[in-house]
Amino acid sequence: DQKNIHFIFDSEIDTYYTSFDHDKIERIIFNLLSNAYKFTHEGGQVSVLLNLDKKQTTGERLEIRVIDTGIGMAADKRDKIFEPFFQNDIPGSMLNQGSGIGLSITKEFVKLHEGEILVESEFNEGSCFTVLLPLKRLDENILTDSPLLLDHLQEFANDEGSQKNGFNKENRDGKKPTILLVEDNDDFRFYIKDNLKAWFNIIEAENGKKGWQKALALHPNLIVSDISMPEMNGTDLCLKIKNDKRTSHIPVILLTALTGEDQQLKGLETGASDYLTKPFNFEILQSKIRNILSQQEYMRKTYQKQVEANPTEMHVESPDELFIKKVLLLIDNNISNPNFSVEELSSDVFVSRYTLYKKILSMTGKTPNELVRSMRLKRAAQLLETGHLTISQICHKVGFKSQKYFVKTFKSEYNTIPSKYLESMNAVEEEL
Repeated sequence: DQKNIHFIFDSEIDTYYTSFDHDKIERIIFNLLSNAYKFTHEGGQVSVLLNLDKKQTTGERLEIRVIDTGIGMAADKRDKIFEPFFQNDIPGSMLNQGSGIGLSITKEFVKLHEGEILVESEFNEGSCFTVLLPLKRLDENILTDSPLLLDHLQEFANDEGSQKNGFNKENRDGKKPTILLVEDNDDFRFYIKDNLKAWFNIIEAENGKKGWQKALALHPNLIVSDISMPEMNGTDLCLKIKNDKRTSHIPVILLTALTGEDQQLKGLETGASDYLTKPFNFEILQSKIRNILSQQEYMRKTYQKQVEANPTEMHVESPDELFIKKVLLLIDNNISNPNFSVEELSSDVFVSRYTLYKKILSMTGKTPNELVRSMRLKRAAQLLETGHLTISQICHKVGFKSQKYFVKTFKSEYNTIPSKYLESMNAVEEEL
């Protein structure tokens, strides 16, 4: 309406029942129409024409043609427009053309439907994009009562893909790891999300300010953020995340179209875990995410072993290690206090209960309550090994109000009751 562009829609088909991926077909049409309107001057025309192409060699194919009277393109550009991040020259009077990822996504989605996409264009004469999709006609009555099979096939494909990539889709809680994707370009954000959603739960934010709010509220396992964004750019977002106790444990991967070692160094100096320059191979991003999350899991298991070995002895280097050391010392100092609570612990380390839960779980594999209980039981085992105190005295010293509950939890942790544990320790000493 603003550009006074005339729109024509014509179809030789009234109805045709078939199976297809609704979201991806919608994205194909959206991208083609978006480009047509974007690159057509005021007062021009955009058309969408549908036909059924029937050939003996190929069978029935739906032909979707999106035609515009816009700026067109030179012959040397036509072969490159489906490449990721390709940028065509446009007049200065036109709006920013975007990321150059839309047509690349469109071609991939057409290929997923085993179709093809063709382009005809002349410079300053307009363009015609033709999408050809092979179809299999389905019975309308069957479809009315039965769900399409494509969703099930897509789930199967996703499962197969995750197995081929050798990546476990679920974390400790039986849920997919959560990735916060912060990117202001809709096409590029959709592209990344569509490629990651089989393995991760994706949260989206269109700028750094909203990204920060979602990082605080939802505590993702990892953040992927563009650098050049309105409201708050990616480097400022990364600095904010790394300088806040509530979010400092969350790894960040920065994305940028800017090249050069200085830019990369600037990104990494913010505390980012990694840095990628556009254009990049998507497999590299996916691999970097898997590697970072695998390292986190390895660190979690390492901390868990250290906690079990000796709750108060830790070698610290990073802010996260300082944080967990402070937590362990606070628990150790309050180990005989039966009223010491998670609320008090979170208050002493100046974070919310939710942040405390996420940080401790990611670093030790235990919830705060599990960690406190585990350390109480570890101290109980140490006191039992000395042989100087009764079970009742030990129960009191490690902060259990009920001896019955103490015996029950001790057995759950060590697969034996305290008295039997003491007997086994004495038997070992006699043998020595």
